[in-house]
Amino acid sequence: MNLKAVFGTMCAFCLILGIIRSNDGLVVGRKKVELDFWNGWTGPDGTAMLKVIRKFNLENPDIEVSMQRIEWATYYNKLMVAELNQRGPELFVVHASTLPRMFRAGFISDVADLYGGAGAIPESDFDSYVLDQVKFGHKMVGLPLDIHPQGLYGNSELLKKAGFVDAKGNARLPVNREEFMRAVRGTMKTPKGESTPSIWGFALTNWQNNFMSLLPQFGGHYLTPDGRADLANPGNIAALTFLADLAKQKLVPPPENALGWVGYRQQKVAMVMDGVYMLGDLLRLDDMKYIGGPIPLIGDHPATMADSHVLCIKTGLSSEKREASERFIRYLSAHSIDWAAAGQVPARKSVRATDAFRKMQVQYAFSKQIPFMVYPPRTTVLFELGFELNHAAEMAIRGDETPTQALKAANENLQKILDRDKRDTSPGGPS
Repeated sequence: MNLKAVFGTMCAFCLILGIIRSNDGLVVGRKKVELDFWNGWTGPDGTAMLKVIRKFNLENPDIEVSMQRIEWATYYNKLMVAELNQRGPELFVVHASTLPRMFRAGFISDVADLYGGAGAIPESDFDSYVLDQVKFGHKMVGLPLDIHPQGLYGNSELLKKAGFVDAKGNARLPVNREEFMRAVRGTMKTPKGESTPSIWGFALTNWQNNFMSLLPQFGGHYLTPDGRADLANPGNIAALTFLADLAKQKLVPPPENALGWVGYRQQKVAMVMDGVYMLGDLLRLDDMKYIGGPIPLIGDHPATMADSHVLCIKTGLSSEKREASERFIRYLSAHSIDWAAAGQVPARKSVRATDAFRKMQVQYAFSKQIPFMVYPPRTTVLFELGFELNHAAEMAIRGDETPTQALKAANENLQKILDRDKRDTSPGGPS
């Protein structure tokens, strides 16, 4: 055999054994493990996540993660259909509040391995309340990536003009009901001879979320301990009454003005309540100065609504894809400070304790609410509950019904939904 033939035979033999490597360490001839990752991050948050994924792919040349972003409005339906038909992604994001419904469908895997063994992410690095959201019996069905509480945003210049400043002369946000009402009226500006303000002190954004953020401050809740609807309880009525009174007293823009978050961005509104994730929208503005902080104490005790993005793995993966999926999740969790920059609060306490996070004014200020934040109720009819709450809030804020009337109607509808869900999912019921 001539020298050329010998060399060719040796190369072929080496390729079969998989021992020829490229400069970046990737085994030539060995197929990458490909993972699909679905989420609803279609805004600036998606751009931030894409950068993290590209970095992961570079540092892990044996894995290729591809991200697909789908609008949240249709995301869960598409995810459910795809997974039940065995066409879904290996990795996907589920809000902690929607886990009960998704977990019941049977396609979310137990990921307890992430919290133990080699490369473990310690459970102690999460707030126990946050970790409770991913526990179903003895199973851990996901890893919380972040926390996104509702909070208060303020226009720094408008607050300064109204005298809301700290000892150093910097703008500050109101911290209680009295200060909040004073700031609402103090920042409102109506041109001489006009009846409509050119600057509003406060505007409602997502009415359902505004309502759910204040509800726990008054001791409100959604369900009884035994799982029955209880929307018309005194705490809920008090929270919705506060919002309806703002509209009745013409202290917020009328609905037809559409001056919620848009009005805040246009600097026609001094303050709004919304989620920390809305920060990504503000980061694109060059001519607006703003600050964030906890929702003022409007009710009896501090509280706000929150939720989390949870990283989940599909059931039935091969050992190779499972290992790659776990490696990717560990990477995202370890690099959650990069994700936080887009407008999130990291779920891991160790990341929140870094100087890098403390320098993120809005995220850090919103994170101070973690000790008293409240997640939506654990129910498989969360979407239907949201619809009823939104409708009740609209009826009350528009003045079409009293808060009590609106919540009683919502409660009656929710109980019918709960009864139907129980009937449809009981043994022998409709599939």
